[in-house]
Amino acid sequence: MSLLETLTNRWPSQRARFLFREVNDRGHNLPLASVTRDRGVEFRADLDISVWNPGDDVSDYKRVQPGDFVIGLRSFQSGLGYSPLEGLVSPAYTVLRPIRPEIWPGYFRHLLKSELLISRLENIAQGIRQGRTIAVEDFNELRLPLPPLVTQRAIADYLDRETPRLDALITAKRRMVELLDEHFRATVFRVTDTGATVAVRRVVSRRTSGPRGWGQLVSSVGAPFIRSANLQRDDLELRNDVLAGVDPPSSVESERSRTRVGDVLVGITGANTGWVGIVGSDHAGGYVSQHVALLRPRGVDSRWLAYSIFCSRAQDQLLGGQYGGTKQLLGLDELAELSIRVPARRDQERLVRTLDHAKRIRDRTKAALQRQLSLLSEHRQALITAAVTGELEIPEAAA
Repeated sequence: MSLLETLTNRWPSQRARFLFREVNDRGHNLPLASVTRDRGVEFRADLDISVWNPGDDVSDYKRVQPGDFVIGLRSFQSGLGYSPLEGLVSPAYTVLRPIRPEIWPGYFRHLLKSELLISRLENIAQGIRQGRTIAVEDFNELRLPLPPLVTQRAIADYLDRETPRLDALITAKRRMVELLDEHFRATVFRVTDTGATVAVRRVVSRRTSGPRGWGQLVSSVGAPFIRSANLQRDDLELRNDVLAGVDPPSSVESERSRTRVGDVLVGITGANTGWVGIVGSDHAGGYVSQHVALLRPRGVDSRWLAYSIFCSRAQDQLLGGQYGGTKQLLGLDELAELSIRVPARRDQERLVRTLDHAKRIRDRTKAALQRQLSLLSEHRQALITAAVTGELEIPEAAA
C-alpha cells in the first residue's frame, strides 16, 4: 500500500490517470508563463527574476488554462503548480487538466503542493538527475484521495482562509531577517568610514587564487578545499555544511593557494562574486579553488580588512556601483586597486570589537527568527496535510 493510500483512507482514492489528462495544446500567441516553486503558474513579466526568452518562435510552447496543473522542473521537490491564468509554458513542462466533474481544483491545488504529495514524488524521483522532471507516466500511477465535492470545496475554502494568514507571518519574519542584515551592513558602512584611504595591494602580502584543474582531486576527505559555495552573502564566517576536501600534489602552485588563519577570501566568479570570508583555525592549512581569491593581510587587522571589503562601499566599487548586481567576474588586479579606509592599528582593533559585537547580536536575533520561520513553515505544511487527508475536522466539510 502506498504512502498516499495509507494516509488518506478516510475517502476513496483514484489513480491520477482517471482524474487528469495530459494536454498538448500548441500554436497559440499568448503571454509566456512559468511555474514558480511557491506560487504556481505566473506570467513571466510579473517575476522578479531573469527567465530565458525564446524570442518570437513560441510555436512549440504549451497553452495552459485556469484550473490546469503543471508538472515543472524539480516537481519532486515542490509539487505540481496550479494555474489561475491562461498563457504559454515551456515545452519541457507537462500540462494536466481535470477530467472528472467531481474534481474541485482548489482542493487539488493544496493537495498537489502538500508535503504528503511531495514525499511520494520524492520516492518516484530516486535516480532522477537534478533538474529533471517527474514523468507523467509515473504521476499517473499515484493514487490520489477523492473526497465528496462539497468536502473538497470546504477544505479549499478553509485553507484559502488560513494559509494566507500564515504566509503573511512568514513574509513578515523574512522581512525582519532582511532588515537585520540591512542594519548590520549600515553599521559596517558607518564604522569602517574612518582612517586614511589606501589600495588593498598596500595592505596584503599575498594576492592569489586557486589553481585550475583540481576538480578530479576533490572528495569528502583531505585538507579543507574552500570554494565560492563556502562563502556567505551576509556573513564573514565560512560555511562548513558544503565543505569539500582535497589532497593536492606537492607543488609551488599548491603552496601558493594554501590558507592561514586570518586570510581574507573573496569570491571572484559566479553568483557569489564579491562575497567575503575569513579563514579560522578550522580552515587553516586548506586550499582555495580557482573561483576564490586569497588575500593575506600585512600591517592591518585581518577582520578589519574583511569588514572593509564586505562593506557596501567596497562592494559598489567591485561590482560597478551595483551591490548584489549581475557582475560575475572579478580580477585580482581589481581587488588590488580596491580603495578601503585604514585607521591606526589600535583603532582597527577597537572598531573590529564593535563590529563583532554588532554581528553577534544580529546572529542571535537571526537565529531566533529562523527558528520561528521553520516552525511556521512546518505548521503550514502540517495544516495542509491534515486538511487534505481529512485528519483535521472542518465542520463545513462534513459529508
